[in-house]
Amino acid sequence: MPDGIKIIDADLSREDHQNAIITMLDAYMRDPMGGNIPMPETTRRNLISGLRAHPARYIFLAYSNETPVGLAICFLGFSSFSARPLINIHDLFVDSSARGKGVGRKMLERIETKARELNCVRITLEVREDNHPARTLYRKVGFDRVVAGPNQIPMEFWRKPLQ
Repeated sequence: MPDGIKIIDADLSREDHQNAIITMLDAYMRDPMGGNIPMPETTRRNLISGLRAHPARYIFLAYSNETPVGLAICFLGFSSFSARPLINIHDLFVDSSARGKGVGRKMLERIETKARELNCVRITLEVREDNHPARTLYRKVGFDRVVAGPNQIPMEFWRKPLQ
């Protein structure tokens, strides 16, 4: 692995993994691609218990030596059209100190290994249009934009906030 990078499955019963998840997600939220805002205290307080309560979650941490440098939070879904599970990468973050060193690629490889173990039909994710480094990496490892039907109509990601 590049520069001693290790990708592990997070264990939510371990305090060091809990702290790494919170630290990495806070760094992501503070990053321009995450919105430039610190993690709200309610999120910090409820994140680990919320993740524990979600039975179909897979969380991966990237470490350089003993320092966390990356996080992937994924959730298992189901493709009704294919009648098989899928993995959605909900959050994928590499600390600025570790970017360009293969950490993101290694995390995506670990996620793909897990998806294949689970017989998933695909891996999905959302990415900002202006996140060119991430989009380049995703294309290099085989991701492409979602299109539907014989006319290849592009799909969009929509949301309705529930406050």
